[in-house]
Amino acid sequence: MITYSEVQDTIPVKEDLFLTRVDVLYNDSHKIKNFFKTLAYEMQTSDEIFFLVSFIRMSGAQLLTRELLELEKRNVPIKILTTTYLNITEAKAIRHLLKFKNVEVKILPLKNESFHTKAYLFKRNSNQNTVIIGSSNISHSALINGHELNVKIPHTQHMPAYEQTMDFFNKMWMHEKAVFPTEDFLAKYEQHQKTEAALLPSFTYEASATYLDNTGVRPNEMQKEALKNLQFTRKNGHTKGVIIAATGTGKTYLSAFDVQQLQPNRLLFIAHREELLDNAIKTFSSLFQDEFLCGKITGTTKEYDKRFVFSTIQSLSKDGTLMNFKKDEFDYIIIDEFHHAEAPTYKKVIEYFKPKFLLGLTATPERMDGRNVLELCDNNIVYEIRLRDALEAALLAPFHYFGLSDQTIDYGQVDIVNGHYEEQSLVRALSTFTRVEFIIDKIETYGYDGNSLHGLGFCVNIDHAKFMREEFNKRGYVTECLTGEDSVEFRAEIIKKLEDPKDMLSIIFTVNIFNEGIDIPKVNLMLFLRPTESSTVFIQQLGRGLRKIDNKEYVTVLDFIGNYKKSFIIPLALSGQYNAKAFDADSLRVAVSHEFADAPGGSVVQLDPIAQREILERLENIRLNPKEVLKEMYFQFKREIGRSPELEDFLYIEEAPSLTFFLYNHKSWVRTKKYMKDLSAFDEWILADDFRYAIVERIESALPIKWPYEYAILYLAKFTNEVSVDTVVSWLTKRFDFEIKRKQHDTLILRAMDRLSKGTKKQTWSFGKLIEETFFVNPEITELFNDDIYFAYIKERLEYGLIDFRRTFRTELVLEQEKKLALYRNYSRNELMFIFEAKVPEGSWREGISKVDNHYLLFINLNKAEDVEDHLHYKDFFKDPTTFHWQSQNKTSHTSAQGQEYVNHKERNTHVHLFVRKFSKMHGMTLPFMYLGELDYISSHGDKPMTILWKLHRSIPEDLYHDLIR
Repeated sequence: MITYSEVQDTIPVKEDLFLTRVDVLYNDSHKIKNFFKTLAYEMQTSDEIFFLVSFIRMSGAQLLTRELLELEKRNVPIKILTTTYLNITEAKAIRHLLKFKNVEVKILPLKNESFHTKAYLFKRNSNQNTVIIGSSNISHSALINGHELNVKIPHTQHMPAYEQTMDFFNKMWMHEKAVFPTEDFLAKYEQHQKTEAALLPSFTYEASATYLDNTGVRPNEMQKEALKNLQFTRKNGHTKGVIIAATGTGKTYLSAFDVQQLQPNRLLFIAHREELLDNAIKTFSSLFQDEFLCGKITGTTKEYDKRFVFSTIQSLSKDGTLMNFKKDEFDYIIIDEFHHAEAPTYKKVIEYFKPKFLLGLTATPERMDGRNVLELCDNNIVYEIRLRDALEAALLAPFHYFGLSDQTIDYGQVDIVNGHYEEQSLVRALSTFTRVEFIIDKIETYGYDGNSLHGLGFCVNIDHAKFMREEFNKRGYVTECLTGEDSVEFRAEIIKKLEDPKDMLSIIFTVNIFNEGIDIPKVNLMLFLRPTESSTVFIQQLGRGLRKIDNKEYVTVLDFIGNYKKSFIIPLALSGQYNAKAFDADSLRVAVSHEFADAPGGSVVQLDPIAQREILERLENIRLNPKEVLKEMYFQFKREIGRSPELEDFLYIEEAPSLTFFLYNHKSWVRTKKYMKDLSAFDEWILADDFRYAIVERIESALPIKWPYEYAILYLAKFTNEVSVDTVVSWLTKRFDFEIKRKQHDTLILRAMDRLSKGTKKQTWSFGKLIEETFFVNPEITELFNDDIYFAYIKERLEYGLIDFRRTFRTELVLEQEKKLALYRNYSRNELMFIFEAKVPEGSWREGISKVDNHYLLFINLNKAEDVEDHLHYKDFFKDPTTFHWQSQNKTSHTSAQGQEYVNHKERNTHVHLFVRKFSKMHGMTLPFMYLGELDYISSHGDKPMTILWKLHRSIPEDLYHDLIR
C-alpha cells in the first residue's frame, strides 16, 4: 500500500526510512540516516510542510535547495517561521528561501525573550502525517554533524503529537509580532547585526600544554600526534623524517611547534618561493614571540647571522652562499614542499649539511620530481594525514557538493582520440551561451557562504577559460582568467583581488595552475566546468578551496555532470576508497544511491536524479567489463604522472587505482607492464632471468602485507647472511618508532623465517634456512642482493609493503595485540592461519569454521554461490548492526561437545571471531574475508544444525552495515 503523498511522481524509496515509525535521529559520520537525510525524505513525500525554528543559516538553507526546487515544481506549500533570537538568523538565508514561489516565511523579532523551539511538520493527503521535534535548527552543523537529538513521531490517535504541534505552529504563525520579511526589514536587520556587540564565545577549558603559553596558539590533534611521533623517531636514532599532510592542516605551525620542543641552537628553513618563507617567518616569529629571531636569505637579502635562517633554495644552493656556513652549522633543517627535493639544487644542499635532524614537509608526495625523494629521508614517514582524514578531523572546511545533471551538452557528439575527448571538439561543445546561462542559474539557485562571492572555475584549456570570462562579464559578473601563460606577478595580483572583499572580482576561471602550492583561503564556490576524467585531478581541485579561515562555514562545489563516459570517476573520488574498492561496483552503487552518507567531516554530497542515474549506468558497464577498465586505468594513470607507473606511485598518488587487481590478473607488476606493452629495458632485464623474476613475483605475491616480519627479514638479508630474531625485533622497533616486545612476536618471526625457508608449488627454491632461532640466507640470494641495481628494485617492493602496512593498520595497536588483527580489514584464510599460528598446512582451511587453541573463526559468505550444494546453504545473516544470526554445521547439536563450546565459550575463555565476505569470488578473483570482531553468545535453538544468535563486541559502522546487507 502506498502511504506517501498523492502526487503521481516516482515515490522515493530509501532503505531504513519509513513514515510510520517512531525514530530517534542524531548525526553520526557512519550513519546513512542522519537528520538531514531524514528531513529531505520527509519533504519529498509531503503535500504540505511547516517549519518552526529558532534560526536559519545559509549553510542549512542551501542544503535544502534540491528539495525546495522539486517541491516548487509540484507547488507544495511550505510555511517557515523563524526568529531574530541572538541575531543568528542570516538575511541571506531568508532571501534564498523567498526565491521559491511556494515558500512563505515569517520572522518573529525578539529582543529579550528566548526562543528554543524546533519543530518540522509534514502533512500528507493520505493522513500519514509526521512531526520531528528536537534540537536541530536549519544550519549545516545542526543538519549534518552537530551534536543534536531529534525525535520523529508519526501521527496516531494514541500519539497526537503532530496535531498538538500544529496547533502551536498556527498560534505562533498568527503571533501579532510575526512579520513577512520585506527587503527593507532584511536590510535593517543586517545593519543591526553589524553594529550589535559580538557575543562572547562559549567557555572552553584545556589542560596547560608545554607549547608557548603567551601566544594562544595550540597544536591541533593532528599536530599533537605528529609531535609525539617526531620525539619518538629521534629517540630511536632517526636523523631524518618526512611528514605528509593535506594542504591547510598546519604543516608550518607543526614544524614550529617541533622546533619549540627541540630548542635547537640554529635552524635552517628552506623553500622554493619567497612568499612561503615570509609566511614561515611570520609563524615562527609569532610563536616564539621574538621579531629579531628570524633572518632571510634571498636574491636581495642576506641575513646569515640570525639564529633561525629562512632561505630560498635558489640562493642557498649557490657556492657563494653555501660556503658561509659550516657543515654542522644547523642542528635542525626543515625543507618545505619536500617533493621537490630530488632536484639537483636541493640534493647539493642536503648533501652539504650534517644536521642533527632533517624534516621534510609535503602535502603531495605523488607529484615528486623524482621517485626516490623519500629515500632522502630514509623512507621514514613520521606522520601522514590525507585530505579525507583532514576533513574527518575538522582541520579543513567542509564542502557542499552538488552533482548537477548538465543537459546542455551531449558528450556522445564530442570527438574521441586515443580514448580521450579531443580538446578542441570538447571546448566547442562546452562553450555555448545556453551552458553559460545554465551555470549562472545554478550559481544563483544554490548560492554560497558569506556575503561576497570568491569563486574558482576549472576549465578545459585557455580558450575555454577566456570564453567563460567574457560571457560572465557580459552578464554583469566581474571575472578573470589565469593560465600557465600568465606571469607570477600577474597571478599574485589577481589572487589578491579575489581575496579582497572590497574588490569586485568574484570568479577566476583557470586551467591547471591551482593544482599545487597555490592557496586561496577565501574561496567559497568551486565550479567544475569540464568532464572529470581523473580522480586525482578531482581531489586536487576539491582541495583548493578547503582551507579553514574565520567565518568560513563551508565551500560550495557545483559539478556539471553530463553523460560522459568516465562519470564513474566521481564516486571513486568521493568515496575515498579507490584502493580498497576500485572494482567493487556494488559498493560504489550503494555509495551513489545513498549520496555518500559517509562523506568526511560534515561534508555533504547531493546528486540530482538524472546525474545519479547516469553514474549508476556507467558503474554497471564497469561491472560487465572489468579487464577493459583495468587497461584504461593503467594508461590514464600513466598519462597523469607523465611516465610509466611503478610500485611507489600507488602509494602516493592519492587516488591511484588498486594495485591488488593488477597483481591478481598478471602475477606481478612487471608482467602487468608486459601485458600493457609498456616494458622498459630494465623490465626486460628482470624478465630475462627466471630466478631473478621469480624472487620479484614471490615478494609481490604477499601484497598487501598484513604483518611485517618476512619483509623485515628480506630487508636485513641485504646486509647480513645471518638474521636472528633479536635483529628483526630491533629493526622493527626502529622502523615503526615504537617498542616491539620480543615475547609478543618471537613465535611469529620464527614462523615467518620458516615460510621463507620453504618453496612454493611453483618455486622449488627458498630464501634460506632456519636453524634454531637464526635465518641463514641462501648464497644465491646473497649474490643477487649484492647487485645494488637489482636490490634497489627489490627494496622498492619491500618499502611499498612496509609503508602500506604502516598506513593501513594502526601499527602500534595491531602489533601490540595478542592476535595481530585489525577491525574491518581483509584477510585470506592462509593469512589467518599465520596470524593465529595454526599448526596445519596452508590451504587446509576450507570449512565455514576453524579452531586454533582457544579461538574459533567463523567464515561467512553472505551471498552463497550458485554452485554451492543445498545442504551447505546455511542461514547466516545480520539482524541488525550488532546481532548476527548463524547456523552451525549440520552435525552440531546442543548436547554435542561442539555445541557446548559455543554456548559456554565465555566461561571456558574461548574467543569467537567473525569474518565475512559478500561473495566468494568477483571478476574471477577469490575474495578475502573482512574481520568484524569478536562475538558473544546470546541464545540458540534447534539441533543439527543449531541456530545461534551472536552479539558483536562492537557495532558495525552503519555505512559498512548497509553495504554488507545489500
